[in-house]
Amino acid sequence: MKGFLAKRFTNPKWWFSQLKALLLITVVVTAIGLYQQRNMVSGSAPEQITYTVSGERYDLSEQYKQGPMLVYFWGSWCGICSLTSPAVSDIAESVAGTGSSVLTVALSSGDDRDVQAYLDKHNYGFTTLNDPSGEISRRWGVAITPSIFYLNPKGEIVLVSSGLSSEWGMRIKLWLAGFL
Repeated sequence: MKGFLAKRFTNPKWWFSQLKALLLITVVVTAIGLYQQRNMVSGSAPEQITYTVSGERYDLSEQYKQGPMLVYFWGSWCGICSLTSPAVSDIAESVAGTGSSVLTVALSSGDDRDVQAYLDKHNYGFTTLNDPSGEISRRWGVAITPSIFYLNPKGEIVLVSSGLSSEWGMRIKLWLAGFL
């Protein structure tokens, strides 16, 4: 067995085949991501940027002027979101008071009480807009959850991602949004 592994790992043809496979996977994953994001808005954040959160007015432009912002679209019914949301919650708690901010949008997840019960059950510490009809999501061009937009302090969408994201990947993109 030892000789077999040594022969394989020292064989340039084996490494080349592994590199080709990795390249193919990267191309396919990138193509799928670009296809999923094809209708998402770019440039400036959508014009209607004032929403109501728990009966209080929330002005998105006041938030992103303070620093970079992560806007996360999710659903309580979304399996991938259940893996991404804890990381978004950790980021929201860690950037509080730093100038950076996190806003989430619950897409088609029930009424305000349903969304709040879900947030409480999972102990999520992020500000959430409820979007039961999908109106906010349509304005942003969101067709898949999770979708994440990164805004710079000018309110420009500088990065977009969809699907599973790591906490460190989101942190790096939020940090980069402050410079782009």
